[in-house]
Amino acid sequence: MTGDPAPLPLPRLLGLGLLTLAAIGLTAPLLVLALPFPAAVALGGLGAFMVGVVLAMRLRSGAFVALGLVGLFGFIGVAAEAALWFRLGGAVDARLESVAAAPSFPESSRLAFPEAIARSDLAGEARSRIARSAGPPVELSAFAVPVVPPGWDRTQPVPAFLVCAQPREATPCATAFPPRLTEAFRATPRPEAAQAALALHGLTAVPNPAFLATTDEIASERARAGWMALAWPVLAWLAWAAGLAVYRMISVPKRRPARA
Repeated sequence: MTGDPAPLPLPRLLGLGLLTLAAIGLTAPLLVLALPFPAAVALGGLGAFMVGVVLAMRLRSGAFVALGLVGLFGFIGVAAEAALWFRLGGAVDARLESVAAAPSFPESSRLAFPEAIARSDLAGEARSRIARSAGPPVELSAFAVPVVPPGWDRTQPVPAFLVCAQPREATPCATAFPPRLTEAFRATPRPEAAQAALALHGLTAVPNPAFLATTDEIASERARAGWMALAWPVLAWLAWAAGLAVYRMISVPKRRPARA
């Protein structure tokens, strides 16, 4: 009569786990490209968990059930960063006669237009605080700089704003905006900063101005998204490996000293 099979050696478990999470990480961008994002997350997340369950049944190790759960969250992380990476690397999807037309293309991510002027002298700043569970609140500054076509004057409404946000003590990010640009990406709206610019300088804006980011800023954000997509499987594996190592240490029965 045979007993329960011996548990897999820890190095082999860790190696199998790393290979599995790497495969899950490689699958995520492919699903994001092939399917709508919600469908890719639902299908891929379920698939990652089921891979863990199947491995647990075949190798008779409950550690792979935990791996499936970690893989589910790892897949979601990779998918989110991959989707952002693809979106920020998209080609120009709207060519405008003027930056003044930017508000008319709210669904376009990347806009191209004849040379426009970023009026850094008319910038606005809005400050905010984000409370933390420990320590002082984080103080943020959001900036908005009017982007206007050549020949614009201050009696005309502002059609678009270059925007950015950062910790308050840092050098204002608006100082890095180029004075002229011919291409921009849609950005997170910063209406409070835009309103500050309008009120401070006595300006008006179109009803729904476009909020834009420079291509250099987007390139940095895209690089960050790419690195995070690569890092998610490693971070997931490290979390699983640490938990597995601790479990192995506390579950090994202690040997009693031999009696004399």
